[in-house]
Amino acid sequence: MDWSLYRLFADCLEYPTLLLSDRVNECISILTPFQAKAADLMRGFKTFLLQTPLGRMEEIYTHTFDLHGSCYPYVGYHLFGDGNHRGMFLAGLKEHYQVYHFSAGNELPDHLGVMLRFLANQEDEGDRGELICLCILPALKKMLEGFKDRSNPYQGVLQALSLMLQSNTESEEAGMSPETGLEEFRYAR
Repeated sequence: MDWSLYRLFADCLEYPTLLLSDRVNECISILTPFQAKAADLMRGFKTFLLQTPLGRMEEIYTHTFDLHGSCYPYVGYHLFGDGNHRGMFLAGLKEHYQVYHFSAGNELPDHLGVMLRFLANQEDEGDRGELICLCILPALKKMLEGFKDRSNPYQGVLQALSLMLQSNTESEEAGMSPETGLEEFRYAR
């Protein structure tokens, strides 16, 4: 698999810019040979992009990811809520990133885009599998369940991301169940 897909999905889930269409095209190109359904979902997003002015895309993005807690792009929020457990998760992620000389920049370490960018640079398959299976996929499931407006174009992007991650990582690779594994991941880092 081309690990640049993680970075491309991170770009597609950032605040929209004029470069978004190029990133979506790259995503489609890489997805098509191995995950046709995800590629089709991204084609739907591309069609919407081509028909929608940038200002309107910015409004949709803000409405989707900033104004409604059901789709906040923060993995820890979806796993733990906004309490102490999330704080421990954030601290653990930050320490984990430091081991690999990775910085979240000005963003919180559990931001979906930050986590995807980390995975793009991650060479440890087991570590990648744990982050995906124990953190990102469960959070994506909750985000997708939170869509009230089924016509929201970002729903397709999140579905495509979920399909891509599922096709590349099996829960058994991480060697633990999501319930127990998440606790071990949080405290072992």
